Amino acid sequence: MKSFWLWIGGAVTRAAGTGLVVGLFIVIYGATPGQAAADLISVLPPWVTDPWFKFTLVIIGLAIIGASLFFNVWSLRQSAIDDLAEDLSWAIHNLLNKAVSNEAEVATWEAEYRSWCDKISKRLERRAFFTRADQLHFDRLGFVPPANFGGSYNQQHEWLVSQLKLKFERLRDIINWTQMRRR
Repeated sequence: MKSFWLWIGGAVTRAAGTGLVVGLFIVIYGATPGQAAADLISVLPPWVTDPWFKFTLVIIGLAIIGASLFFNVWSLRQSAIDDLAEDLSWAIHNLLNKAVSNEAEVATWEAEYRSWCDKISKRLERRAFFTRADQLHFDRLGFVPPANFGGSYNQQHEWLVSQLKLKFERLRDIINWTQMRRR
């Protein structure tokens, strides 16, 4: 029932906004928008028939088409996905394959791991490409199965590597889901 009232309120708001715009147009121009369009079509201003104006419109049109092809949503989405893939590759090279042999290196490794997780979570905040569910899927792990990582220095490092393994899987899920979305 609440959504019905919101829908009614939205329709009333749109109608009031349209009335306000039309009213302002009538006050400023002195005629309705339909009459103004008829006046413009019946008596074109001289600058509209100027060849330079037509040439300028063609150039502006081509620039708009070029910009829309260059800056389209799909290329921006692919760029966001590529950034995640680069971050994943960085983590494989700099976290997973990093040798840890003492407590100080474990602490450094953990700080880099937390920083990487924060960076990924920040990238997943782009709601144009990623949903809140994607972000939560990456951020909150729940049950973390042990990775049985043989190169681990201690239990803390083993636990963190297990989390990293699960984060890798989830990040790959998110990348795949984002590529499959139509929006």
